[in-house]
Amino acid sequence: MTTNICISEAFELYRLEYIVYLNQSKKTEEMSVCAMKALIEYVGDISMQELTFDKVRKWKEHLERTRGQNTVRGYIIKLRVVLKHLYLAGYKDIIHYEMVGVPKRLSKVVAFITPEEVEQLIDAAFQPCVGSDPLRRYRNRALISLLYASGIRVSEVCSLDIAQLRMDDMTFTVIGKGNKPRLCFFDERSKYYIQSYLALRKDRCRALFMSPLTGNRISKSTVQMMFRFTSHRAGLEKEVHPHTMRHSFATNMLRNNTNLLYVSKFLGHASIQTTEMYTHVVNEDLRSIYREKHSV
Repeated sequence: MTTNICISEAFELYRLEYIVYLNQSKKTEEMSVCAMKALIEYVGDISMQELTFDKVRKWKEHLERTRGQNTVRGYIIKLRVVLKHLYLAGYKDIIHYEMVGVPKRLSKVVAFITPEEVEQLIDAAFQPCVGSDPLRRYRNRALISLLYASGIRVSEVCSLDIAQLRMDDMTFTVIGKGNKPRLCFFDERSKYYIQSYLALRKDRCRALFMSPLTGNRISKSTVQMMFRFTSHRAGLEKEVHPHTMRHSFATNMLRNNTNLLYVSKFLGHASIQTTEMYTHVVNEDLRSIYREKHSV
């Protein structure tokens, strides 16, 4: 098939026939749009046939001067999957997708807090302060505890409904990235805090965590703001975000010798390679044990 399709049309074709068809996440769609705009900004909305390997290479070099390493990697991956989609659809007079190499992922230093610091954070959230009503304090305590106990994402905790929680076996199911259902667990502490919080609720909102001001489901920005205030109040030296609880959950699991594959399942990672970013913590533990236990 002759390639009379420009870059914007190619990305739109991929969006409709792959992202939308498979009902992938909004973030996947947003990354695809960002990659398309960055490519068109550099080479113009030329036909895919005119997009040579040399132009892609120069675009990558340009991105490396203006974007972070992981962003460059994400953009190149998006171009590669669009090229692959076109190739499988019968467009053969374009550069082969396998010629476009994927840059390495920049290793992240994962920020986490210890179980003791989690306890500090929970205590700080529950302490009375000016303008903080009991319902909000009970909610924040339960929310922090559940994030740490389950390792779920902030978007997932915000979308939880009361009816989703099974108190008898302390489990619930979330629909994670890629609309994949995932079984999650919580502990006795979280169960007690959630029940105490729900006992104060007089509303008819189906959301597990709601805003007393609006009467609606809590938002991600509200959770993020609460974490900034609470971590400062707890006197923690490190900056703590909602996602820090997810990192802390995974770190604690690995430190207690949980198989990496199981941790990956708990977190809902599509690839175990994503979970491997937590292994450096275990490596540091091994280093400390080696120095302490092995004398010469």
